[in-house]
Amino acid sequence: MKENYKSFIRGALAGSIAGSIAALLFAPKSGRELRQDITDRARHVSDKGQELAEKISDTSMEYTDKIKETASAVIHEIGQWRKKSDIASTVSVSAVSVQENTGEDAL
Repeated sequence: MKENYKSFIRGALAGSIAGSIAALLFAPKSGRELRQDITDRARHVSDKGQELAEKISDTSMEYTDKIKETASAVIHEIGQWRKKSDIASTVSVSAVSVQENTGEDAL
């Protein structure tokens, strides 16, 4: 999904730039007006690109924090599960030892 989102953003940006250039080139304006329009549009596209980069950065930081929290919780749960597993195996080993000793005493 992340790759689809990137592809969509890239396509939208490329389409916007191509459409802006085509509109400027086919508009009946003098050279000076055309250059000024191109400069204005380039600044606008640059500003939008910076806004998009900031949004992506903020979103990626949010996801990174969520992933870290989730990983920490999973690691904690695995640790708890391992402790329970270790206790259960110790208890079962102790029970086997007691049964073996009881069987030897009976002989």
